[in-house]
Amino acid sequence: MWRVIVTFIVVILIIYGSYIASKYIGKGLSKSSSSRYMRLIDQITLGQDRHIAIIQVSGKYFLVGITAGQIQVLSELEDDELFPLAPDEYGSSTKSLDFKAVMEKLGDMGKRGGKD
Repeated sequence: MWRVIVTFIVVILIIYGSYIASKYIGKGLSKSSSSRYMRLIDQITLGQDRHIAIIQVSGKYFLVGITAGQIQVLSELEDDELFPLAPDEYGSSTKSLDFKAVMEKLGDMGKRGGKD
């Protein structure tokens, strides 16, 4: 009986230690990625290891393509070319996943034996 209790306490301590370690590692990474001369304005993922980003360097904006093998400046953007998209502009093209709806669908699939 004591072995079970000690094992349970050890597991709880390991989980708590992992939480604390990940919290401090996350803070350290965010501090190391800050820069006084450059800033990441926005980025979008196009696929696995493929991104397009807008980077500000000394008041200039650059559209940058990022892959696993290289980083390439695609164009320089003017300040007046940057404006935030309205929510309906990007919301209409991509359907956001609703967690509750996905879980209900998975539950329905389990009741029917996984058949649609």
